[in-house]
Amino acid sequence: MAFVQIMTYSTTKREEVDAALQRWLDDTEDVRRARKRILLKDRDAADRYVEVVFFDSYEDAMHNSTLPATGALFEQCAVLCEDLHFQNLDVLVDSL
Repeated sequence: MAFVQIMTYSTTKREEVDAALQRWLDDTEDVRRARKRILLKDRDAADRYVEVVFFDSYEDAMHNSTLPATGALFEQCAVLCEDLHFQNLDVLVDSL
């Protein structure tokens, strides 16, 4: 079953968050199992963002969670972001 993780947060340090994510992408190129990421900016709340990360399965998401680079990214985001919140969701329907 497909799986999605949604992260919501606020930050005034967008460029630093992007740089941390790029390091994670570089460090996990051959081992990560995330297959798609969408970054959304809230039009009604300055500096509020939502990231949606898609995985083929919950197990793939948990694999990503165990990567050392993921731990480092989380630590950086905890410093750079406020109100960091995660939602872990199973995909029941994927259609239009």
